[in-house]
Amino acid sequence: MRFRDRVLFVGLAIVDRVFGTHWVQRELKRRQNRLAEHQARMTNVQQEIDQLQDQLEKLHVQLCVLYLRGRYMADLEDWLRFEPGSGDEPGLDILIEHLVKPRLAAIEIHETAPDCHIYHLCPDWRAITAAIGDAAKLLEPETLAWLRQRVANQSQPTAS
Repeated sequence: MRFRDRVLFVGLAIVDRVFGTHWVQRELKRRQNRLAEHQARMTNVQQEIDQLQDQLEKLHVQLCVLYLRGRYMADLEDWLRFEPGSGDEPGLDILIEHLVKPRLAAIEIHETAPDCHIYHLCPDWRAITAAIGDAAKLLEPETLAWLRQRVANQSQPTAS
């Protein structure tokens, strides 16, 4: 408690004792009400922050989908293959952060030579679609159709 608050309460206690008033109780009640109001506002702010973080994560996943679609359109064969030194590192870092860490994709590392690796991304398209949720409507129609095609291809059983 701050010094001036202590002085205030000592003064109110003296007034209460001398005049038989209840100023200390009133001041405590007033401060408890203000504290409850601040806590309610803080709870609302925290809920808004949580909602914004959820939306931000969905946007990150959408950006990853857009990036992967761009790679797919540029190179149909090796669009999920990332080689260090080829300029793919920033994109790979983003994919690892927003797809691999939340388990929306896996990454396989193949050593081609000592200290030389090739990374192969294995997206879980159903999990990615679920993570995006209703925000998938914000994707352009071509990208949404492409994503749905990835989900359909992943759903098909592979022949052994």
